[in-house]
Amino acid sequence: MNTNSMLSIVDILVIGCGMYVIYLCLEMKKTGKIKANMLLPKGLDPKRCKDPAGYIKTIGIKQLLLGVLAFGCGLAGLLQDYGGYVNSVVYLSCLLVFFIYAIWYAVYIKKVIRKFW
Repeated sequence: MNTNSMLSIVDILVIGCGMYVIYLCLEMKKTGKIKANMLLPKGLDPKRCKDPAGYIKTIGIKQLLLGVLAFGCGLAGLLQDYGGYVNSVVYLSCLLVFFIYAIWYAVYIKKVIRKFW
């Protein structure tokens, strides 16, 4: 297995994670319910949320953006690995934006959880 195939596996996993996060966000908006697997810390009971509608409104678009960035980052990686359709500078820029946003999201979700639980 060469490095392109290893990187492609990672890119496919990132695309899958992005699609899953997008699905979770849309499901949360559609049902109005918070599920335990919706990017919550382990052991946090969604039933104990003080204001589920407020939580969904607060976190919804930010969670959707996380999924879109993950999907886009994985897709850019695949396009760069197979065919060179994406310049390596563009790909690295996508990675940088995704990682910065993911770190910001992790910090932000902790603040939101303190507010709503």
